[in-house]
Amino acid sequence: MVFVSDSFVFVFLPLFLISYAIVAASLRNFTILLFSLIFYGWWRFDCLPLLVAIACWSWLTGLWIARASGAERRLAMLAGIVPPLLSLIYFKYVNLLVDSATSLGAPIKDSSPIPLPIGLSFFVFGAISYSVDVFRKTVAAEPSLINYSTYQAMFGHLVAGPIVRYQSVAERLRSRVFDVAEFAEGLRRFMLGFAQKVLIADTLAPLVEAGYALSAPSTSDTILTVVAYTLHLYFDFSGYSSMAIGLGLMVGLKFPENFDNPYLSTSLTEFWRRWHISLSSWLRDYLYIPLGGNRAGRLRSYVNLMVTMALGGLWHGASWTFMIWGVWHGIGLVAGRIWNAALMPAVPAIAGHIMTVVFVMIGWTLFRAQDWQTAATMFQGLAGRNGFAISNGFAPAMRPLELVTLFIGIAVVYLPAMGKILRGSAWAIERPPFPLAALLWLWSLWVMQSRTVIPFLYFQF
Repeated sequence: MVFVSDSFVFVFLPLFLISYAIVAASLRNFTILLFSLIFYGWWRFDCLPLLVAIACWSWLTGLWIARASGAERRLAMLAGIVPPLLSLIYFKYVNLLVDSATSLGAPIKDSSPIPLPIGLSFFVFGAISYSVDVFRKTVAAEPSLINYSTYQAMFGHLVAGPIVRYQSVAERLRSRVFDVAEFAEGLRRFMLGFAQKVLIADTLAPLVEAGYALSAPSTSDTILTVVAYTLHLYFDFSGYSSMAIGLGLMVGLKFPENFDNPYLSTSLTEFWRRWHISLSSWLRDYLYIPLGGNRAGRLRSYVNLMVTMALGGLWHGASWTFMIWGVWHGIGLVAGRIWNAALMPAVPAIAGHIMTVVFVMIGWTLFRAQDWQTAATMFQGLAGRNGFAISNGFAPAMRPLELVTLFIGIAVVYLPAMGKILRGSAWAIERPPFPLAALLWLWSLWVMQSRTVIPFLYFQF
């Protein structure tokens, strides 16, 4: 079950909101937890024990960390981190390791692929951050198993983020009151995210699929495909994050913002401050800084950054192309630091913006490919090995609807920049009003009825 489906919009969500509204305040967290378990069980009931076990283990070790001291405290933290991390490695990466070993000629018997539980990456990252924060004493251990399990299992954000740290919701998990204005804002955010997903991301999906299915794409084919995917990924992922934030606000919980107009960035460093913000900050606080950050000298900071980006890339999926995508961004970030350290002239904003967007789109080509052959095919097309003009195989996918949506997506990306230029304009560019959000949502519902459900790109990360 995904957010952009009839079963969620017309059955699950209304039942959840009604149940949440009528129960006593003391049972609201339990209601969220119960419906979250139903949500995950809807996909695969047999994966629920794993998520329950991680939540219970993380809660218990959190209490142990809070009581312990000295070497025992560090042992308790490792006990809280290692088992969830091993579960992530097993379910997410064993298939990759087996496939890689088989391709190298290792005598491994054929075995069934291990299914990846939805939201496991976000679930495990939440458990790790909680254990570390309790160890660092930046947050107190949660005494209630229900409250902690609610934090871990909240269906609103766990499938595809944002990554929510316990300290950001701890106070409201213990006590919160219904606020009409906050609920309305949550509904507005949910409807806008829904519209982003259905009207833009899902409309561009067939164009992306057609481009990546070509055996010999031309330069024009490749450029159009990459631009379409650049928009498809952004509106799909940011749309989900907006819906997640909206669902949280509807029940009085504030999740962190995950996107801040990343495609308006003028440097790669700025891009990573604006793109998947919750992941960028998580990798900084729980990987880059523990590795030493920039405290051990410039060269060591470059190594730490490369390791962080490589592992961050591999976190995105069980394919070596994801890791290389992370390395690609690591190289770009290190190059930017070297440029600044050498006191080179500042890059003009427009030039920096163009270079950043091109760099990011080249990376998205690899990110979407997921195997070396597809990546090589796309890069060959980009290099012009199959001609420049639009090929006969790609032309049928370029229907008016997809092309119009492509231009609309580009316009929406640059609207915030236009909003700064057109100060005083009546257009609510940064914050579309509730009536407009409702209209777009109703339109999305109508469009959705003529399509099959398209899962979010981060559905099983």
